[in-house]
Amino acid sequence: MPLRTRYKTDIDTAAAKWGLDPLLVEAVVVRESGGNTDAFRFEPDFWNRYLKTNPKYRGLNPRRVSSSYGLMLVMYGRILGDTIADPSAWEPELLFIPENGLGIGCKLLAQLMQWAEALPATPGATSTEKALAAYTGGKGGNDGRTLPLRNGKYARDVLSILSILTKEYESK
Repeated sequence: MPLRTRYKTDIDTAAAKWGLDPLLVEAVVVRESGGNTDAFRFEPDFWNRYLKTNPKYRGLNPRRVSSSYGLMLVMYGRILGDTIADPSAWEPELLFIPENGLGIGCKLLAQLMQWAEALPATPGATSTEKALAAYTGGKGGNDGRTLPLRNGKYARDVLSILSILTKEYESK
C-alpha cells in the first residue's frame, strides 16, 4: 500500500514557503496523522506538566488547548506560544484545515531544523534527526548531548517513511 497522501500540492506549497524538503514534510504527515486532516490527539501529560499552572491557560478547556490537530498533529499550545502573531484569532479546530496545519507545522519544523543545524555535531545523531525528535517531543533530551535522543525512534520512523516515499515517487 502506497504511503503517499492526497495532500501533495498543499504539502509542496507549505514546504516551499519554509525551505523544507516536501518529502520530509510528507513523511512527518504520514507518521503523525496517516494523512488524515482530522487527526486529533489529547496530550493530558502536557496539560499537567506545562499548562495547568500557567495563567495564560486559566479558564481554557484542557482537552482543546493541550491537544494536537491536523495533518502534522500541531500542538495547539504552539499557537498560543510564539508560532503565530495573533493566537487569540485561532480556534484549535482551524488546524484541521490542511493549509493552516501544514503552514504552522512547517514553520515549526523549519525553526527546529535551524536550531538543530546550529548545535554541535554529534556522532550518531544528524541535525535532521535532532529536529525531528524535537518536533514530537521538544528540544529537551533531543539536542544530542546525550544519546540516544529522547525521541530518536520517532525520528528514525520519519526517516524510514521518507525513504519509502522517495522510492514511491521515483517509480511513479
